[in-house]
Amino acid sequence: MEEREDQGVRLRKFILYIIIFFFLCGVGAIYYSTTLRGGSKKGMLRLHGWVEGTEVSLSAKVGGELIKLNVEEGYEIKKGDLIAQIGSEQIQSRIANAEAQIAGAKGGAKKAQNQVDILQSRLVGAKIALELSKKQSKARIKQAKASLASARVVLRQTETNFSKAGKDYARFSSLAKKKSISQSKMDAVEEAYKLTKAEVERATRGVVLAGATLELAKSSMIETRLRENDIDTLGKQLNAAMTDKDIAEAALNSAIAQKSEIEATHADTFIYSPVKGTVTDKVMELGENLVPGTPIVVLIDLSQLYVKTYVEQTDIGKVKLNDPCRVYVDSFPKRHFDGRVILVASKAEFTPRDVQMDEHRSSLVYKIKVRIENPEGILKPGIPADIDLKWDRDQIWK
Repeated sequence: MEEREDQGVRLRKFILYIIIFFFLCGVGAIYYSTTLRGGSKKGMLRLHGWVEGTEVSLSAKVGGELIKLNVEEGYEIKKGDLIAQIGSEQIQSRIANAEAQIAGAKGGAKKAQNQVDILQSRLVGAKIALELSKKQSKARIKQAKASLASARVVLRQTETNFSKAGKDYARFSSLAKKKSISQSKMDAVEEAYKLTKAEVERATRGVVLAGATLELAKSSMIETRLRENDIDTLGKQLNAAMTDKDIAEAALNSAIAQKSEIEATHADTFIYSPVKGTVTDKVMELGENLVPGTPIVVLIDLSQLYVKTYVEQTDIGKVKLNDPCRVYVDSFPKRHFDGRVILVASKAEFTPRDVQMDEHRSSLVYKIKVRIENPEGILKPGIPADIDLKWDRDQIWK
């Protein structure tokens, strides 16, 4: 009987020891979980979530047949890789037509420029001829005026001589009738009278001729005015030619711009990746006809990875934009990835189904986003991640 009681006591003690052992193990596990692994450290919050990325949809900018598609779902691509190509026969035909228009416009512009050059040369020559005509006209008028003045002086002198000779002739004629002078003397006086009379007539003709010459010289001013009119006409023709030149150059520039626009459209038939990322969805297949805006592939930008997580309302006041974080993933247990808070929701929401909490699920939480530094591109969307968010700037990382 006593032996059975001893066995019962020993059994009860054994069971008690087992209960105490498992209790201590549970306490240790809770301490390890809350202090060393999953729990929040002093000045920090331990959060959980999944790595996500910014989706980039590559779409067709022009319509046409999809003639090349270089990726499949899951492909890792680099920034600048050729993803797809759209058929461009019609666009290439438009480029050839634009080049022909440019060639024609260049010919028109060159012809207009030559016409401008010709008229400018003629205008310069006309201006030189006008200046020469003015100088010649002034010189002829000046010379004709001088000749007229000289002829008038001669006329006045001969008229004086003729007047004196006339008086001598009248006086000696009276003496000759009275036989007071010899006939030879009378003949000499008469000869002198006739000579001065002839000189007056010649001088008069000289004045008339000089006057006519002056009028003729003055008429050369008409030629000057005609040359001025020619210059005015050439100036108007030059202005018209310059307008034609401007129109031709505008047509050339328009043709060049049109070609550039078509070439830009042709460049849009080649679709390159703007980012480094992973193809998550191939929407279209080779041979399909596309319209502008049709999605072709969807990829995730590996340089824009983030973790979306939630913070309990009791802790949200500790979180600020740009708070530093360290992100841990199971694939790389011996390293962390730096991050920072890029979004703090301004309104609370009911706890989403997929949210993870260390201790319990809160009824209201705030969404935050943590941007992850991923320069090597080794993190991938969908990986579960733990986040240490240091809200106390005075604390140091441990």
